[in-house]
Amino acid sequence: MYEVKKIRGFEIIKVYYDDLEIGLMNYGAGIYSLRTKDFKGVMEDIVLVYENIDDYYNNNIYLNASIGPISGRVKNGEIITKDKTYQLEKNNNGHALHSSNIGLSYKFFDYEVNEFDEYTEVVFLYEEKDIVSYLCKVIYQVSRDKIRINFEVETDQDFVFNLTNHAYFNLSGNLKEKIYNHEVFIRENLRHELSDELLISGKLLSEELYNFKKKKLVGSTVKELSSTPKGGIDDIYFIPDNDLRYILATVYEPNSGRLIKIRSTYDHLVFYSHNNINEHPLKYLGEHQKHYALCFECQKSPLGFVNEKASSPYLKKDKLYQESIVFEFSNKH
Repeated sequence: MYEVKKIRGFEIIKVYYDDLEIGLMNYGAGIYSLRTKDFKGVMEDIVLVYENIDDYYNNNIYLNASIGPISGRVKNGEIITKDKTYQLEKNNNGHALHSSNIGLSYKFFDYEVNEFDEYTEVVFLYEEKDIVSYLCKVIYQVSRDKIRINFEVETDQDFVFNLTNHAYFNLSGNLKEKIYNHEVFIRENLRHELSDELLISGKLLSEELYNFKKKKLVGSTVKELSSTPKGGIDDIYFIPDNDLRYILATVYEPNSGRLIKIRSTYDHLVFYSHNNINEHPLKYLGEHQKHYALCFECQKSPLGFVNEKASSPYLKKDKLYQESIVFEFSNKH
């Protein structure tokens, strides 16, 4: 079952199942709200939500939005392809973050809803004709215990495409507490060395502080990094040979019993602990505070990384971009 609500210029497509309720937003093709049950059967919100819907117009932390055409940082905002050099606005320490002035997070999408026996599909569609010409689809397939996000891009010119979702998860339910007791697993401990400006060096590291191959609470790592320029975890993991068969990462909150398993076609994962905040108040919390969420941003290789086992964010004209992220929800105690 689904319904569409119009709120102050936005359209929210709400999809309902017994164990999962999601609101999807035509602005930024993002997640507006997401509710699941704890082990007692109590339905609660598990993503951050702005208290005032108008604050999504100035969503400078990309709360729950689709990110594209380029996730992550572009050094000096410069993109060089075979035929052309593009200059993006520098919105992050002299670099371009999450596509800057051409970002999909600040676009209104057309959409259609299709209902099938096993899932409800919401297809968001956006066509860009200005700086670079392309057609983008962000397709949410929602079932009783799973959200699959499919990204598709068609273009008639070579460009960089690296799309992801920026959901801010807190599994305590209704932001009862910070994320310090969330237990995380990440399948690989290969991590990009980053500068203070969070640009890759090309070198891969394998340090115990960032090792989540054995499930562990994130609190100690976040607190140890809170005094660094990053302010917490904000790191890019490389998972060679990944595909949808494997569990890429999991996050579990013991008090609620909520568990998310994450799968993806991508071979990189940005793991982020909500270190940067803005002035927009949050539902349930009021004044915005850091470390109230975890993000798992599955994506292709960052620009400038070359490795024979790694993906490339460069898409040749007339080639179809197809990638997926899957969130599987359950609870245990």
